[in-house]
Amino acid sequence: MRITIGEIVKAQGIAGEVKIKPYTDDPARFGRLSSVMVGGCPFKIRGVSERGGFVYIRFDGVSTRNEAEVLVGRTLEIDRAQAKQVEVGEYFIVDLIGCDVFLSDGTSLGKLEYVDNFGSADVFTVKGRRTVRFPFLKRLDLVYDADARTVTIDAEKFGEVCCYDD
Repeated sequence: MRITIGEIVKAQGIAGEVKIKPYTDDPARFGRLSSVMVGGCPFKIRGVSERGGFVYIRFDGVSTRNEAEVLVGRTLEIDRAQAKQVEVGEYFIVDLIGCDVFLSDGTSLGKLEYVDNFGSADVFTVKGRRTVRFPFLKRLDLVYDADARTVTIDAEKFGEVCCYDD
């Protein structure tokens, strides 16, 4: 299984460097990688730097702006084995996709279909009888049960932030 860790948003400069929007809470992790998959193809990493919340990478075999431009819009992935070990209470978003979502009062919302990242907060989309979206906020007290493949969130706080598609 692969985990998406970022997206190439633009070519940077004339020497083939690319600018990455990281999908991780610790962009410094990119510096510990020797290779990644870009659009399904393996790339060796030559150099990594971090500035302003973005990661800048130089790949072997990409030495011009034109070669870097071809990669814009593609995602970076790593094998699950390359990912950090999660601590208790931590999880990868990929692990949440497909989970049944419940409110703390027992109400079933449906299955978590996907998660969008718009910068300030991840937005979860759950499809059941109705489609509902909500930002992932710590105050929702999300509880993930890996064995049961369920996500439970605080019912009262959920009502303050949810948005149903009608």
